[in-house]
Amino acid sequence: MNKVGITERGDAGLDLEWQSWVAAGNPAILITKAPHKLANILRSMYSPTVNVIVHATITGFGKTVLEPNVDTFQNELAGYWNLCSLLGEERVILRIDPIIPTEKGIEKALKVLQFANPEENQRVRISFFDNYNHVKERFRNADLPEIEYDFHAPLEKRKEVCVLLCNATKATVEVCGEPGFDCIGCISAKDCEILGIEPYNKFKPSMHFQRNGCACLAMKQELLSRKHPCAHGCLYCYWKD
Repeated sequence: MNKVGITERGDAGLDLEWQSWVAAGNPAILITKAPHKLANILRSMYSPTVNVIVHATITGFGKTVLEPNVDTFQNELAGYWNLCSLLGEERVILRIDPIIPTEKGIEKALKVLQFANPEENQRVRISFFDNYNHVKERFRNADLPEIEYDFHAPLEKRKEVCVLLCNATKATVEVCGEPGFDCIGCISAKDCEILGIEPYNKFKPSMHFQRNGCACLAMKQELLSRKHPCAHGCLYCYWKD
């Protein structure tokens, strides 16, 4: 069975445990909020055997209390375009994750789309803010208004925002890990096609250890071993301190 490596536990631009896997010619999905750093890393090791898809995660909240150590979205977008130039547009996905479904959060997401301006053949992935109990505490400690829902934002609100974003771009908008939506996994049949491998369990989602709503194929292999917040220090991180 083909395995696809993935960096869901941390940031591929900061934690380089994935490099040996990729250098050996194995396929991987690399997820980062530091696309400018990852572009430089991949450029330094680039060869025909490098077989990756990158999720360039840009929320618009860089250098704010929510993402204190993430770069500005303008610099992140420059990194996104550098990755597109290096790898090709089909291998670089603009990931707006999480979207905070408040007026300001929606405005930020739309601004990222506006400035990125992805073409019709490009991909955009979205997910919404998950309101973990430890995240609620972080918001209180930072004197931020609490997000007024339990864990998932109300479905109608998420659908409303999804329609807004779909109408704001020519690109294909994919939804990741959201109950109530027809979701596309981070490792999907489309990704397997781009990576040049056969999908495994094409119509069966991954194993029970994945979060509810995950639609990934049962062929993902986590490449990062650390289980704590990364150096970006995002207030909404699902890892506890």
